[in-house]
Amino acid sequence: MLRPYRLERELDRAVTQWLDWLPRWDPSTARRRLSPCVACPSWAIDLAFEEVPHGALHALTTSLDAVVTEHVRRSVALQPFLSDEAVDGLREQLRREASAWVGRQHAQIARALDAFVEPKVQHMAALLLADLGG
Repeated sequence: MLRPYRLERELDRAVTQWLDWLPRWDPSTARRRLSPCVACPSWAIDLAFEEVPHGALHALTTSLDAVVTEHVRRSVALQPFLSDEAVDGLREQLRREASAWVGRQHAQIARALDAFVEPKVQHMAALLLADLGG
């Protein structure tokens, strides 16, 4: 079985890279989606970031999901005869561990969101209100 410190180290790297990228996030460059994102809503609930704009959140959740998927893949490689139910259980367990680990970083992440995301959202809202006002 994989060592837990490896998962934590990779989660730490993913969150650090996201925090480094966050100041460059620009809501005006977001692409319009034809279908709703299937991954972000459940991660947002697990991480208590339901109010975070999708573009900023999506960058974090795809990284977290990639870490979980890679650990599941490695575990299956080490134990190739795991049943589908065991693999699903492992994925859910690793996802819970990832959510708990990120939850311990919640204050740091919230500060970064307040510093880099909220001002951009407020600016876009002000521009929209100005356009509506004439």
